[in-house]
Amino acid sequence: MFVKRPVFLSLISLSCAAALALPAARSGAQVPAPPLPANPQAPTLAPVVPLGMQRGTKLELTLTGTNLAEPTGLWTSFPAKVTIPTDANNGKDNAKLRVVLEVHANAELGFHSLRLATTRGMSNLRPFCIDDLPQVMEEATNHAASTAQAVKVPCVVVGRADAEVSDYFKVSVKAGQRLSFDVLGRRLGSAFDPQLQLYDAQGHELSGGHSNDAPGLQTDPRLTYTFKEAGDYLVEVRDVSYHGGPDFHYRLRIGDFPCATTPYPLAVKRGSKTKVAFAGPAVEGVAAVDVAAPSDPLIHTLWLAPKGASGLHGWPVALALSDLNEVTEQEPNNELAKATRVQMPCGVSGRFLEKGDVDHYVFALKKGQRIAIEAQTQEWFSPTEVYMVLKDAKGGQLATNNPALPPRIDYTAPADGDLVLAVEHLHYWGGPEETYHLTIAPYEPSFDISVRLDRFDAAPGGTFSTPIFLTRREFAAPIEVSVLGSPNLTGKVTIPATAAPNPAAPVATLTVTVKPDAQMGPMPFLIQGKATVAGKTVVRTATARSVLNLTLANLPYPPPQYETNLGVAIKLKPPFTLAAKFDAPQTMPGQPITATVTAIRTPGFVDEIVLGVAGLPPTVKPMLKNIPKGQNEVKVQFVPVPKAPPGQFGVTFTGRARFQGADVSANTTPVSLVLALVPFDLKVEPALLQLATGAKAKLKVTATRRTYQGPIVVEVRNLPANVSATKATIAQGQVVAEVEVTAAGNAVAGNKADVQVAGIATAAGNATRLSPNFTLSVLKK
Repeated sequence: MFVKRPVFLSLISLSCAAALALPAARSGAQVPAPPLPANPQAPTLAPVVPLGMQRGTKLELTLTGTNLAEPTGLWTSFPAKVTIPTDANNGKDNAKLRVVLEVHANAELGFHSLRLATTRGMSNLRPFCIDDLPQVMEEATNHAASTAQAVKVPCVVVGRADAEVSDYFKVSVKAGQRLSFDVLGRRLGSAFDPQLQLYDAQGHELSGGHSNDAPGLQTDPRLTYTFKEAGDYLVEVRDVSYHGGPDFHYRLRIGDFPCATTPYPLAVKRGSKTKVAFAGPAVEGVAAVDVAAPSDPLIHTLWLAPKGASGLHGWPVALALSDLNEVTEQEPNNELAKATRVQMPCGVSGRFLEKGDVDHYVFALKKGQRIAIEAQTQEWFSPTEVYMVLKDAKGGQLATNNPALPPRIDYTAPADGDLVLAVEHLHYWGGPEETYHLTIAPYEPSFDISVRLDRFDAAPGGTFSTPIFLTRREFAAPIEVSVLGSPNLTGKVTIPATAAPNPAAPVATLTVTVKPDAQMGPMPFLIQGKATVAGKTVVRTATARSVLNLTLANLPYPPPQYETNLGVAIKLKPPFTLAAKFDAPQTMPGQPITATVTAIRTPGFVDEIVLGVAGLPPTVKPMLKNIPKGQNEVKVQFVPVPKAPPGQFGVTFTGRARFQGADVSANTTPVSLVLALVPFDLKVEPALLQLATGAKAKLKVTATRRTYQGPIVVEVRNLPANVSATKATIAQGQVVAEVEVTAAGNAVAGNKADVQVAGIATAAGNATRLSPNFTLSVLKK
């Protein structure tokens, strides 16, 4: 047992973090669309082995990946002294790069990250851990129990799982010694699905010494074991399916430290002072800590590291920051009559310590008041699955959440009075890690914004751009989007109230300008959306979840700060600037459109400029050309496929060249490419065509052209029986044609009011436009 004593509190203030948001698949939102392609010349980092380091130490890392040459800096989410050695041609190899990190002894423990900037761009984000345990590298000969690698406790072992084999480690313990074993594998974005098994020296499995999917750890294993007898014991780590490979890295923590799953309460109000305890399978003797929650609305998460009697820390857990009054359940509340009264709006933290536990909460509502009740569990790293039932004061059922969807109840009160919320585990489970959080509040419209690229590059005085994607929840008001996090970056755009969310198309393009005196190197930033919702200012931080899905092997719930972390590499100022303009205001599916790209060169620079383009939907194909040596302009054609969906896209051209022995580039400000489905409108005259049986008459068809100048075949549709019409063609560049309509002698007299003329754009994939209805009146001769 741990001795009760003060707990060290480690708080990571995530200035670039968003709330612990539900990933799209969990929240009911659409699954994130694929990310946009990054600059192909930008560096790409492979997993940064050893995936972390001990604080208070110095470590030389060898980064691996592509395009790593010509580095300008390494960004870390933790304070560190970073040195890039220049010996042995370091910095000239695209495949590897040595860097040296020195981390202060008081650096915050937990999940951190790295990015590399070079003269050509910014790298992807890679996880990196800061730990307080001594670090040991796995040996290549530990794939059999007989050759198990001896490790000194406490430690963190950095390993990699190989296919069809296990990794074995040997620890020596005293009688009665208690150790925790915690594998960080899947949680680091590895494809590894690890399991743990303890053995005695004779190779017998220890009862209670196995862990596969520990609750709340996203398939990572963890266990705490007390050894009855002194001696040597083996620890086996392997993938559950015996898979392995280059991306199957892990960190095995071994020591007498606590194992927490969540804090308790799970959330605290911004600006408040609160005692926070720890919930989990091994937190005995870990005292609650005093937390002074920051008021900054951009800080959404604090990480707390529980400290045991040995002085070692367990892996940190995430504490959410809230704008609501936060309370905890008060037992006993298992019965309707003993329900915990709460004042709405509020957040509530609760737990199911025993199987079959049912918690009740009572609150008052006014007639016509609409409320939203939501539960947060797995997205806040709790394993709990919640089922909720809303009842009237007498216990009559009013509403429940759908167990197949994220736990939520939307309810409007038909009368004044008390309502009772009953909360239980969906599977009737209970235990020390089965915690949950509720929000009970009036329903409010809301929104989220996202980006599909998390790394950019620009020169001092230059610009870069990113499309903004939007999700609305019954919210129709303007949203101001801006860049934050660095005084060297400025940018703002407003999403209009009329902008409709479309997962395939952005609602706006944010252009960011770099200050002319910005220094070369990596620069982190975030993008914020701000709007007024129900009279209150609501702030949302843009997420780049679709990018993380690739980087972290679709980890369901990554550390929330990873989702909003964006970065730009400030590069050498190029000897040219670029501007672009489309030669027509819009085009249509199947109809090419041309843009003119112009370079303004500094005196003496005449080299070829290689052009690239970003911001296009996959249904538009660019026919790129370079700006030739000594020239300043080029025409670039874009070809939308015939079935390209409509939309407005912010297109950015990038020009690249070599200057003074280095790669340089410049971006245009975004230019708007409009794909319209309305190539022309048709007007038919007369609006009432009277036609005697056996006679003929003329229809005049006029086209108002928009994006299409080619030929238009016109044909009359929905004619009455025994009435026919010729086809006609409005010639290229023309706007009028005549159609002859004939009524046979046996045509039936009467009016038909839904006759139309169809115009077919034969040079644009036969796109068809219909005229308004007109009336054809057949008269008996």
